[in-house]
Amino acid sequence: MVKEDLSNYVLIADDNEDICDLLEHLLETAGYETQKVHNGDAVISALTKCEPGLLLLDNIMPGASGMDVLAHTNLYFPQLPVIMITGNGGVLGAVAAMKAGAKDYLVKPFDNTRVLELVNNLFKIRKQLKGSHFNCESKHVTSLRIATQMGNSAEIGAMIKSILDVAHTDFSIIIQGQSGTGKELVAKNIHLASRRSANVFVPIDCGAIPDALLENELFGHEKGAYTGADQMRVGKIEGAEGGTLFLDEIVNMSLSSQAKLLRVIQERVIYRVGGTKPIPVNIRILAASNEGLLDAVINGKFREDLFYRLNEFIIHIPPLHSRPTDILFLAYRFILETSLELGKSMPMLSELATKALLQYSWPGNVRELRSIMRRAALLAEAEIGVSELHFPVAAIENEQLIIQQDDAQKMARKFTIRECSSCMENNLPKDSSLREMERYLSDSVIKKMLILTNNNKLEVSRRLSVDYKTLLLKIKNFTV
Repeated sequence: MVKEDLSNYVLIADDNEDICDLLEHLLETAGYETQKVHNGDAVISALTKCEPGLLLLDNIMPGASGMDVLAHTNLYFPQLPVIMITGNGGVLGAVAAMKAGAKDYLVKPFDNTRVLELVNNLFKIRKQLKGSHFNCESKHVTSLRIATQMGNSAEIGAMIKSILDVAHTDFSIIIQGQSGTGKELVAKNIHLASRRSANVFVPIDCGAIPDALLENELFGHEKGAYTGADQMRVGKIEGAEGGTLFLDEIVNMSLSSQAKLLRVIQERVIYRVGGTKPIPVNIRILAASNEGLLDAVINGKFREDLFYRLNEFIIHIPPLHSRPTDILFLAYRFILETSLELGKSMPMLSELATKALLQYSWPGNVRELRSIMRRAALLAEAEIGVSELHFPVAAIENEQLIIQQDDAQKMARKFTIRECSSCMENNLPKDSSLREMERYLSDSVIKKMLILTNNNKLEVSRRLSVDYKTLLLKIKNFTV
């Protein structure tokens, strides 16, 4: 069913379609809007599109489990109440879910009266919060949540201070940061720390929607506005009433769409496609771009007047490579989350893997780090080494990532020194400089490893943790 009253919207998640149909009928008869999904991944996807007023969540589903989804909602949607649904023998699991943050639980087969009682009570609490004059959360809670999500470096600390300075206002904000740094996460935290937190947070990716469809997505349409418009549809702006509208990658919006958005900001009214009646809107606008908007203005890609309307406050998200303490903090967080998801012991990072993480440039920022650490946690047993990190080959070559003086290399050198000591004594002049000795030792180690690996240069590169291009250059420059 189309969700037109977002404040009454219940997301139902259960792999049993009969259960979903039953809950849908029960709740819609009681006046609620509903949406049904049948696996954990679909729940997470639905939450990113529109946050419901309540989540009914089955404990065991395909894809992400109920507990995984609960952990996700606690992290990204902390004000979303969750009711866990469990089978007849799963009461202990439901109790564990409540300890993990669920508001209550239902045991199958459940009593319809009990379902409505729980749902009505939770919506009543949300309406009371929404009606309060000041429902911002404490600055301490905001700081702690953002630090848990993004890191505890000085750079993130400065960004948190900026968020706390502006969150309680209705200022329009530009969030600037590279792709993968967490711009939507910052926007969501601004919303949660604001007086609008009891209302909806509506994100829209301006780069993912063709311009021909963007106007309809933003403003909605009246019935009969065009062929196929057989019913009225509320747009994202109207759907964000009382809450926050987040426009991601706004620089991808066409100039004509920018002009219409400027009118909304100036007049605080919208017109649905095909409509003539002005509809007042009360929203806060947050905009994000991985490209400097002022540069886009200079290049003619972004309207100057819209830039100044949005530019009441700017928050800059520092790239991941500039805050090394956050790299390790987030790496271990992603390892822990993945290990819990897989039900396995948490592996630790080896010393070499730690150094590799810190030396890598992270062009994909936190998004790339999460992907690499999830894969590493899946493949590793007790320890994560460089071989489990699987950095992109092109990135390794371009950034000359692999460390030249790591522990593995030192061990290989010691092994070779013992076997080549007589060779060194007979062939290396006694008055050789330290630099000459180091070069001789390095060349001899490589030659020895080439013999041991049957001239397999890739294997030598892996064993000595020497960049492959550097290794080829050394071999080419061997003294004859």
